[in-house]
Amino acid sequence: MKNRIAASLALAAALTLGMSGCSLIAHNATGVEYAPSDGVQVTSEGVALRNIMLVADEAGENFNLVFTSVNNTGAPAQVSLNMKSESADATLDFEAPAGTTSFGNPETDDELLVTALDGLQAGQTVKTYFTINGTGDLVEFIPLLDGTLKEYQGYVLAAGAGQLAEMNAEDLADMTEAQIAEAAEAAGESVEDFTKRVSQIAADATKVG
Repeated sequence: MKNRIAASLALAAALTLGMSGCSLIAHNATGVEYAPSDGVQVTSEGVALRNIMLVADEAGENFNLVFTSVNNTGAPAQVSLNMKSESADATLDFEAPAGTTSFGNPETDDELLVTALDGLQAGQTVKTYFTINGTGDLVEFIPLLDGTLKEYQGYVLAAGAGQLAEMNAEDLADMTEAQIAEAAEAAGESVEDFTKRVSQIAADATKVG
């Protein structure tokens, strides 16, 4: 009943303003970009990153970058995120394919982008500088979440995920199949994707050298 009364009062006030000839001037809210969920979003020249959030792993030490990219340019976009705080400085570089692509779900074929953020924990935000195809004037505060809410539990990776990025081809060659499988699971990847990634890292390091 209280809600109905409040609605009636609001309607009466609107009618009074209309009949009195008065007008109210307000900013058009539909022209303001906002994220209708817990994450944030950025858009630059045909590339939108939507509902961006970082979800902590089981140990709360590494964070899974979860978002959806909508790339309407017709070509892959080069994206870089530089996350800075008093205790952390981390960068994630990746490619956003043309079309709509989801990132961060270990239960699907989504690409996983994991980073450590020293001194930060779920419940905080991290200031992030975005560069999309060379445009780098985008800044947002990405929220850090965990599996407390049911809708984010599927994005929580096993403890230690993301700590295997420095592994090289020699390390991989010395591991048993069981160890490789365990390392792949910890990284939130299939064995095939894990070995392919480590091999690519080794190949890239050779090119740099």
